[in-house]
Amino acid sequence: MGTDAMTTKYHTRKPLLVSVSGLDIELDLDVTYSVSRYRAATLTQPEEPRSVEVENIRTFRDKVEIVIPGWLDDAISESDGFKSSLLEDAADKDAAAAEDAAEAKREREWEDQLPW
Repeated sequence: MGTDAMTTKYHTRKPLLVSVSGLDIELDLDVTYSVSRYRAATLTQPEEPRSVEVENIRTFRDKVEIVIPGWLDDAISESDGFKSSLLEDAADKDAAAAEDAAEAKREREWEDQLPW
């Protein structure tokens, strides 16, 4: 998870199920994406909710990278449902990182109180 002033970069794996006439093929999507920070409305600027931009999708079947057609890559990248799932993934990762940071802080404070 990387970050700059306005966006945070994430990485995740998502399954993709391709189903044709009873044949189900599961692919793994290795996704790198950025999420922009929420910005509240000001007197001069409207509110800007968090948004997601897919930077890269790599596709794997049985741990072997495969190339999917550009139109399919675009369809996945631009799907509102897919973007929503990435926003949820980012929120989960942010919450886990905040909990880890809080736990580390509690441990440091506890260690500082030890008499030795």
